[in-house]
Amino acid sequence: MSPDIPPDPPGAPFVDQTPTRPPVPPDAVGVVGSPSSTNELTVDLTECASGQSLLGDLVFLSHPLTSGRHLLGLGTISEIQTRNRWHEDPNMRGVLRVHGSLPHLSADGDVRTAIVRVQAVYDTDQPSSPFTEPPRESGGTLGMSPTTGAPVCKVTDDLISSLTAGHAHEVIYLGRVYRGDVLLPMYVRQFTDAGVDGAYHTGIFGRSGSGKTAFASYLIAAQLRHKTLSVFVFDPQGQFTTEHDLPVRLQALAARFGRPVEKLSLAEDLRLPKDARLMGELLDQTRFFVRLAMKTELNREIAGEELTRLLRDRPDDWTDQPAEKLLRDLLTALSADNAAMARIYSSPQPRARVKDAIDRALAQPGDFAELLREWAPVQALFSPTTAGGKPRKALAQLIEATLDRGIAVRPYVIVDLSSRSGNRWLDSADVKARLLRKIVRELRDAAERAYAGSGRLLNCLVVFDEAARFANAHSDSQQAAQLAARLVDHVRETRKTGLGWTFITQEINALHPGIYAQLSIRAFGYGLTTGSDLARLADEVGHGAGLQLYQSFTDPRAMTEKVYPFMLTGPVSPLSFTAAPVFLQVFTSESEFIDCNRRHRGRR
Repeated sequence: MSPDIPPDPPGAPFVDQTPTRPPVPPDAVGVVGSPSSTNELTVDLTECASGQSLLGDLVFLSHPLTSGRHLLGLGTISEIQTRNRWHEDPNMRGVLRVHGSLPHLSADGDVRTAIVRVQAVYDTDQPSSPFTEPPRESGGTLGMSPTTGAPVCKVTDDLISSLTAGHAHEVIYLGRVYRGDVLLPMYVRQFTDAGVDGAYHTGIFGRSGSGKTAFASYLIAAQLRHKTLSVFVFDPQGQFTTEHDLPVRLQALAARFGRPVEKLSLAEDLRLPKDARLMGELLDQTRFFVRLAMKTELNREIAGEELTRLLRDRPDDWTDQPAEKLLRDLLTALSADNAAMARIYSSPQPRARVKDAIDRALAQPGDFAELLREWAPVQALFSPTTAGGKPRKALAQLIEATLDRGIAVRPYVIVDLSSRSGNRWLDSADVKARLLRKIVRELRDAAERAYAGSGRLLNCLVVFDEAARFANAHSDSQQAAQLAARLVDHVRETRKTGLGWTFITQEINALHPGIYAQLSIRAFGYGLTTGSDLARLADEVGHGAGLQLYQSFTDPRAMTEKVYPFMLTGPVSPLSFTAAPVFLQVFTSESEFIDCNRRHRGRR
């Protein structure tokens, strides 16, 4: 015995003075194992945890510091492995082959290990909630590798509420932690918030049925609460217009926030700026020139240019003219213009055929009516009223109202590009690409003018559904390819003005790489597990456990009860300070979305 330590008095009970670790809490799912580092933990799971479903769950541990404070680290269980040394012993394989299991060794000798990637660390005054002082964000990795045997517990709603109390006014809930019951707090900010460096761009990816439209709906719903943020949706298929199969009634929600709701059909409600060239290009997408006996694409293109010239040379405003009068005037002028007819067809015989077709249409009411049916819907896009006399809203007026920072409550605008009006030619990819190129150019120009005039961020979100059709670098359509190239420039240029873009598409590779590179936030739904899409995901999150967890996503269509899982990267949650992704299971009902946000935001 050391001479510095006096002996116990005779008869005194023995006291073990060896320091002891506090007992493992009953709610712990495991303890820190070996090897573990400051950013990745090996967790030896407890026996009771083997009866739980833990893959994808958020867990936490606390590492004490000499200052009396604690580092509380959060991470996602991204892999679980079972090992049994007896089952790995080659000498036991023969016994297993005969008996199937080893009494008292199979199951009882199992060791389950989980891999946890640390994604957020807080400096706290207690090892767990409740905290005396508000936790401070410490970074994305632990400052010291944790001690083996330290308990690892599942994150609870109460712990998350305590950790994010300082962001209570910012966070919103779009769903729960993947495969768990804990609500996942998310940042869905407007572009003028203090924590946002101007506008940011978002991409939502997932195969058909993955829930990307559902996720986009909740994301828009979360943005609608920012009343000074205008929301502008391009709706190529009419889904956001009709709200068919949307889990959230966005138009009603916007109205509840006091927002004006503008739901405009391009075919029926919106008036394009006067543009003779665009008028000629759109005519070429109908059967107008075919009915005038023009057989080849080149001849139709030249005829469109001639009509464009005649429109520009008119002394009046052709957009205000009745369709029947304007068409008759143009056909008469074209038939009488020998030079124009010679440019359309240099050979006398086909030129005579076209002239006969024009003269016959001018003389025969039936032939003229057929041409008018092709002409009138195109001219109507530029006219102040519809054929029935209903006023159209000018695109310039709509954009000005959308970008006006002087409006206290900004509008929710949906531009329906579908052909529900009966004009089937509007469904052509070339037609929509031409129209979108015009609209997007007007939007960009107006944004730059408004920003230059005030110097204030415009705070406007532009949502682009079915982006693969119009923002794809490999489109078969020349017009769509030109639009995609323009969008790359617009997305790059408008960020500084406070104009943010959200693109919704099925495949990562379907979005132009110039746009993809500028996305701050990316959401990946089920199905991106092959080819170039998988390679992009590996570039995004690495080849580790995060990618493996994403690959474990189940096709929602295979489930009786729909589950929409998403892997999110970027500054989307106060529970992740690193490039490590967070895993979200999106809500499946509007009532759940509203109730959870009302309850938890109100509680704080």
